[in-house]
Amino acid sequence: MAGTTTVKVQTSTRDLLLQIGASRRQSADQVILAALAAMQRDERRQVAAAEARAIRDDPADLAEISAIQQDMAALHAR
Repeated sequence: MAGTTTVKVQTSTRDLLLQIGASRRQSADQVILAALAAMQRDERRQVAAAEARAIRDDPADLAEISAIQQDMAALHAR
């Protein structure tokens, strides 16, 4: 197969991949791709959480958020 390669992993890792794949009726490649996608989502969540903490601690950002919320409330009040 032109689009494949060999990756060395521990036997226990291979066995776990095969076990999870069998339970989900997926290939090892599909299991790995799903795990990598989950890791990327988790990383994005961590970055978003760090950014939210930074915004929460910044008085200028808090003032901007408050102004936006007041503008939105005024629009909904009409």
